[in-house]
Amino acid sequence: MGRLIFVEGFPGAGKSTTAQFLARLLARQGRAARWVYEEETPHPLVPPPPSHGYGSWEAFADARVARWRAFTAAAADYDVVLVPESALLQTPVATMLMRNAEPAVIEDLVHRLVASAGPLRPALVYLGQQDPEAAFRAIGERRGMAWLLHHIQASAGFAFTRERGLSGFDGLLAYWRAHAEVCGVIVDRLDLPKLMLDVGPDGWAERRRRICDFVGVPYEDDPTPNAADVARVTGRYGDGRHEVTVGVVDGRLVLRGVLWSMNALLPVRRNVFDVESWPLRLIFEEDVAGGVHAFRCSGPRLSWGGPSGVFKRIAA
Repeated sequence: MGRLIFVEGFPGAGKSTTAQFLARLLARQGRAARWVYEEETPHPLVPPPPSHGYGSWEAFADARVARWRAFTAAAADYDVVLVPESALLQTPVATMLMRNAEPAVIEDLVHRLVASAGPLRPALVYLGQQDPEAAFRAIGERRGMAWLLHHIQASAGFAFTRERGLSGFDGLLAYWRAHAEVCGVIVDRLDLPKLMLDVGPDGWAERRRRICDFVGVPYEDDPTPNAADVARVTGRYGDGRHEVTVGVVDGRLVLRGVLWSMNALLPVRRNVFDVESWPLRLIFEEDVAGGVHAFRCSGPRLSWGGPSGVFKRIAA
């Protein structure tokens, strides 16, 4: 039978990193696993909106529930662990709260989604933040000014902020405080196995152990690339439009120049690495002499496009 492990929490709390960690760990232990990334498109749990839009929140909720029932029916007969991030809370709460839906209407939908996923024995890992405002400021610092300005500009179009006469960074923070409050209330009332963890900058090894104990998966830390692998792939690469760098920071192999300012590369096998927190894989290609001359970036289509294609090595 299939199994469903939801990973939810505040932006920047580590949802993507945690969901990816679980899926990679299960795969190393010989289990079939599928991480469902929030921004995949098409998304298996998010129906495409009708061309005419939804006439009511009831119609919106019915379409979501129908999609979840179809997903559950398709997955129930397979021995696979599905690890969706943000599908149960983040996406529906954001979609509805931005448009100023009543919290009770949002909560009703989430309970219906849990019920529709029942045959997959759902469980929830919730990564909470005690201070949502401080957490959002911290993620803005990590992801950069461009990321923060994009979200400030987007929040100007929220019905939530307009109807409260809010704007700018203050309006964005007000929205995320309300978002965290709605999610917290819903999580407290959900009737399913759940592990609630407060997230801070440290202690991730212990959190991962607790998560593994909760879902019944033997804990192993992520493997680290050996020195030969690191030396073989470090350098500058380009695709004709962008230049990126593969290097070492604090002992970790990292990718710079695309996605966030810096992303760790997680070894899969020789010359193959996953990009931490992203559903992307880098496959380094060797020439006849064994030297790395390029890498291919592959993964699902993302809502904003995402990097893909071949990046050729740039001579030093």
